[in-house]
Amino acid sequence: MADTISETHTEREAHESLMEGEVELVLDYLLSHKMAFTQEFLRERGLPFSGTKAKLRERLEGYLSDGQLHSADLVWLLNRIEGWGNQHTYLYRASDQMIQPWLEEDSVRKRLTDLGLADLFNRQRPLVLPEKTTLSSIEWTPERVRFVWIEKRQWEERVSEEDIEEEGMVWRAYRINVSRGLIAFDWDLVSGHAMLMIQRLPRGTKYHHIRDQFERELEPILGLSQFEQVRVSRAIQRIQESGEVRRRQLAYQTRRGGKATFTSAARSRDTFADPDLERAGQALRSGTAGLLGNFYWPPVQGKLGRELHNKLYASDQRVGVFGEHLEQDVRYVLFRIRYYCS
Repeated sequence: MADTISETHTEREAHESLMEGEVELVLDYLLSHKMAFTQEFLRERGLPFSGTKAKLRERLEGYLSDGQLHSADLVWLLNRIEGWGNQHTYLYRASDQMIQPWLEEDSVRKRLTDLGLADLFNRQRPLVLPEKTTLSSIEWTPERVRFVWIEKRQWEERVSEEDIEEEGMVWRAYRINVSRGLIAFDWDLVSGHAMLMIQRLPRGTKYHHIRDQFERELEPILGLSQFEQVRVSRAIQRIQESGEVRRRQLAYQTRRGGKATFTSAARSRDTFADPDLERAGQALRSGTAGLLGNFYWPPVQGKLGRELHNKLYASDQRVGVFGEHLEQDVRYVLFRIRYYCS
């Protein structure tokens, strides 16, 4: 994480105008993520950071009160950890011809004005949650453009200790939780690489339907149908044989449509550490296609800060990233996946 906060004067002024309720929202959103991110942020600034989540919130409120931190600092931190990890991602590639209109600010502003989206150009992400999924910001630099949708996510959590029994009736208690969901389309204007990043949704979600919805919304803005979607299934066997990962689970399909799945005895064990599975896998690798790759990427000095768990799904050419991570970690693993797709 960077030691300095690189914001424009205008962005800082916008953050300085946060109302008290909005500061509370920033704290809520920030502390819904891994405490380690905020603790590292405080450690780098020489501020005490230990304790429970409640204690960490108390510390942050104190630092804001005495001027050691400003609300702008926390908004900066939130924007850098939000939307990385715990997501399902589709990869794309654009031609130089598609990139060209997005390289100059005047051209981008005109395009967005013509589409009625001018007010979203480098707009600060809103803290108050919309009632429905809303394109909330188009974050542009000459190197990258990032479309960000914000949505309200709400779920019930069972709180059995608050149940009430009276006159033969049982009233079961649930806590209503609300969090900020993020969906982003991130496009590197130097390489042409792009990705649609959908924050993880409940089990059973058909992500290709969500993908189709956002592709339709982006079509009049980007002409997304002209982008090439990267087929991540090509990478499954190549990553498996690369020596870069620990292989938790692999699934193959034969030429005749048969399917075989190999799973290690534990998350910490490689699938083919079992010699019986290794022999069976060797027999199948020739003439089969990868259906699923369940991999753990070990830390790499200066590139991947901690182990990252991901899955590649051939069914809809999707990449799953599990657990919260920093941006550089996710980008590094997706870069390696792209390499093995080529």
